[in-house]
Amino acid sequence: MSIKNFKFVSPGVFINEIDNSFGPRSPDAIGPVVIGRATKGLAMEPITVESFSEFVEMFGDTVPGNAGGDVYRNGNLQSPMYGTYAAKAFLRSNVAPLTYMRLLGQQTTTNDGSVGGRAGWQTTNTLAVDASADETAPSNGGAYGLFLFASGSTGSGDVPDGFAASATLTVADAGEITTGNTISLVTAGGDTVTITGHGSANAMTTTSGASADGTFDASTASGGSTNNIAQALAIATTINLHDDFTASTGGTAVVTVTQNTKGTAGNSASSPSAAAGSGGGDITDASHLTIVSFTGGTEPRDAGNMGTGSCAAIWYLQNGKIQLSGNLVGGADGATASAGAYIGSDSNGNYKVLIKSATQGEETFLFNFNDNSENFIRNQFNTNPQLGSAGDFYPTSAEKDYWLGESYEQNVREEGLHNTAGIGIILGLGSGSTAGSSIGPHLMKGQASREAVAGWFISQDVGAFGSYTPQSMQKLFRLKGRGHGEWLHKNLKVSIERIRQSNTQLGDYGSFSVVLRKLTDTDNNVQVVERYDNCNLDPTSPNFVARKIGDRYSEWDEVNQRLRYYGEYDNKSRYIYVEMNDDVEAGATEASLLPFGYFGAPVMSGSGAVTNATDPDTEAIHKTMLAWSGSFAGFAGETGLDGFDGAELLGGTSNNLTASFKFPKALLRKSASDGGLTDPTKAYFGFRTTRTATSNNSDPSVADLHRLIYSGFPDDPTSGDLTAGHGVIGYCHVFSLDDVRKTNASTSASYFYESGSRAGGTSVSAESSSYTTLLDAEYNKFTAPFWGGFDGFDITKPDPLANTLMTGAPTENDNYAYHTYRRAITTIADVDLLDFNLLTSPGLTNDILTQYQLQVCEDRADALTLIDLANVYTPTHEEYKTKVNRPAKDPLGTANNLKDRRLDSSYGATFYPWVQTRDAGTGQLVWIPPTVAMMGVLAYSESVSDVWFAPAGFNRGGLTEGAAGIPVTNVSERLSSRDRDTLYDARINPIASFPSNGIVVLGQKTLQERPSALDRINVRRLVIYLKKQISILSTQILFEQNVQDTWDRFKGLIEPFLANVKTRFGITDYRLILDETTTTADLIDQNILYAKIMVKPARAIEFIAIDFVIASTGASFDD
Repeated sequence: MSIKNFKFVSPGVFINEIDNSFGPRSPDAIGPVVIGRATKGLAMEPITVESFSEFVEMFGDTVPGNAGGDVYRNGNLQSPMYGTYAAKAFLRSNVAPLTYMRLLGQQTTTNDGSVGGRAGWQTTNTLAVDASADETAPSNGGAYGLFLFASGSTGSGDVPDGFAASATLTVADAGEITTGNTISLVTAGGDTVTITGHGSANAMTTTSGASADGTFDASTASGGSTNNIAQALAIATTINLHDDFTASTGGTAVVTVTQNTKGTAGNSASSPSAAAGSGGGDITDASHLTIVSFTGGTEPRDAGNMGTGSCAAIWYLQNGKIQLSGNLVGGADGATASAGAYIGSDSNGNYKVLIKSATQGEETFLFNFNDNSENFIRNQFNTNPQLGSAGDFYPTSAEKDYWLGESYEQNVREEGLHNTAGIGIILGLGSGSTAGSSIGPHLMKGQASREAVAGWFISQDVGAFGSYTPQSMQKLFRLKGRGHGEWLHKNLKVSIERIRQSNTQLGDYGSFSVVLRKLTDTDNNVQVVERYDNCNLDPTSPNFVARKIGDRYSEWDEVNQRLRYYGEYDNKSRYIYVEMNDDVEAGATEASLLPFGYFGAPVMSGSGAVTNATDPDTEAIHKTMLAWSGSFAGFAGETGLDGFDGAELLGGTSNNLTASFKFPKALLRKSASDGGLTDPTKAYFGFRTTRTATSNNSDPSVADLHRLIYSGFPDDPTSGDLTAGHGVIGYCHVFSLDDVRKTNASTSASYFYESGSRAGGTSVSAESSSYTTLLDAEYNKFTAPFWGGFDGFDITKPDPLANTLMTGAPTENDNYAYHTYRRAITTIADVDLLDFNLLTSPGLTNDILTQYQLQVCEDRADALTLIDLANVYTPTHEEYKTKVNRPAKDPLGTANNLKDRRLDSSYGATFYPWVQTRDAGTGQLVWIPPTVAMMGVLAYSESVSDVWFAPAGFNRGGLTEGAAGIPVTNVSERLSSRDRDTLYDARINPIASFPSNGIVVLGQKTLQERPSALDRINVRRLVIYLKKQISILSTQILFEQNVQDTWDRFKGLIEPFLANVKTRFGITDYRLILDETTTTADLIDQNILYAKIMVKPARAIEFIAIDFVIASTGASFDD
């Protein structure tokens, strides 16, 4: 697998280090299956690993639980993942590979629709249209978004304290700026500066103290972009001659003008204006010189126009209400606390929120979006969704009826609102305006685990640029996760690089590389996880991208209860597979097409201009993800409005505020020079993960942009699968290298991305009439995100598959946790799918499921299962108990419960009690079920002897001495001799702790009730071994002639094998019979060879009886 970490382009020597110094292993070794959770890795299908280092690479390290921290953003590590410890314990001895079945939440298609029957999660309550007098709003809940606006954005030219007015002008047609055209600027002090075009040379001069003229040459003006840019630069140069202003173009045709004097509240700042002169048209016309917008300071609007607010954070409420507290916009109505109202921050961008509920009362929070501040939002609010169930899993004192979900620091920082004064409003989120909507980010119930995707990747434009729209370009392929759930979009991104047009006469297909990178890397420090070079889109080529990476995937066949696999090419990637566009896969597209861009992730839909008077039942509102009403919980309604609330503005009487709303989306790299790259050709355009455009540090909030938006979200939102009214836009943008521009021929640092530039004729590919020009300049790479992964778990539970979630008599249709385990066990029941000799689901104690596990091993007749028993130890993720009450301390009760179950099978075994280990990564002490330790003991026993030796006693079962493969430091209950007798009589193998000898396994019984050789683990494992090996040897004569010579060959294969086992003390004697008495003429006619193999298993010493005879002095020992 390490070959994918190399980058092969030109010849050379490539060196990597691989540790193969492990002890030798039998080439035909067969190992166990472990079922459990893990932090990452392919899920719901068996994956075999050869070592623990390979396990960590695929599934992650051991997880001790109680990690704390930002649970919603960083993942649920609050409960131990016992399967990871079992894997580590077994693989330590290197006796056989291990197959791991990682669990993610599943549900049946016929589930009963109940909360328990469906995978995923939801808030306890949803948004309630109920202006109840109850301050705690017990029936309210759901998702609430905080939308931020620039401070002072409601005045006509009002510049808030500490802001400088800023505006942009776009030179659209250089030929229209001629003699007499003017541009007027107004200073913070009210002075007007006028810039006038004049003279045959088309010079521009300034008044009001400018020291010199700025000139530009328009003699060849014909609307070309070069002249636009030159004239914009000349205008900026002229404006910079005046002390009150700073202007820049960034090498584009856009002039950004900023006042050098920062305003104070109430100062007026007009936008730059342009007037017609005698020599030309009106340069304010959109086709000539246009005023675009203010940035940073203020934007001139009509009174009461809030502009556009962007969602900055989302809270989830189980019950209660959330309100923004402070002064209403304009201040006429004073301070208040309300949802649905425009309320200002302080001068440093600190906002105040009140959260009220019946459980926690009222809490007040002061927060901002500056992650270097102690008031940073994720430091101030609870981010653990599980605290709403406090008392069940945490102390009651820790209970919180809400949690902070997404926060979009990167986008807030991009808009300059992270550490300055602003205006906020809290609105309920849901599709449409009605409360209790069935669509929204708070309703993820009914969603099983789902794979993250990247793309579709689209081709370059090979047509005329004037009609170009990126979304109409040919879809080529997309990349889908192989079973990693949400881990993929939280940790990886994908780059398409080294895009090359064909340079050979042998074919027209170009090539490209697909590179999986860590989400947190930067273009200055690329961290490759996997790479696939020289890929192409030729279906007949060995380098076809689907063949290079793989396109196989599996789906669960619910009718036949098995995995079904689809696709043509085996997967080379651990993480992704390729889904090809049908036309491309059929070879029906142009050979010259190359991946040039991608469809961005879907995004929740905001709204255009709305007011408090907007009818919430209009179709336009239903298509947003905004839900508001004058009567929803948390709305204070001080001015008696029926929706959005604000104070009287600018001395007027109208409170009809107008605003637009948007949700954040992934940001894109603008310039090749962003981040200070020494070589701009190393820049990856497209998806940007850094904190700012100039930063070299990644922003942790970018993963919040790409969560699955709601339960049942369509697989391909770009194909029109989105249902109208579900409040989502199918893609946030369509990026393409066709929209990369070049503004200065003298330096490569002048390449930048501008959406729409190809359609406008100004991009590199448009101006040069060829996409190859950009590739030849080495701007041949871009990055795209993964989005939409989901684990299918209930995030409000520390262990979403806890046994306490499967009480009573659960079924697959009414309990998703039960179905998840049952499906996993059913998957490995298929003998043709997987070969193994041991099965365990550490920590699973549900009687029905452990019995099913036992049944599967009996039906296969080739594996032993280790099961854990209920009510032996109660970890906090099952139920919160004080430490003294967690161990049951009831060996007799446990013994009686097992007897009552009447399992009676030699294919299972169980142990008592739990043991304690020390996590190697954290040093944390962790209580683990005995099956974990026994996985290590069985492997250790096999490594120092053979499978038919008893995995018990001080030689092979000494846990203190390292037999478990992981440290064992304690037992949950110290057993007396009577306790051990009680347990062993019930076929429960005791784990004892002795003061001088340490912790040791003191039993090796199976669950078989009737006394026989097979009531011991070592004998059952011996017989499993013999059957497997003889079955393998027997295949050598399958379909051979059923004659004496073949019988002799069979004996020649089997008898030496049995003799070898005898010399290794597995059996004391054996006999193989194969002659006319076994394979009779009648059987020969039925094409059957029938042999008998009789063996006498060697027995282990479990009881040592010694008589000590005390003799008198004169007695003879011979007597």
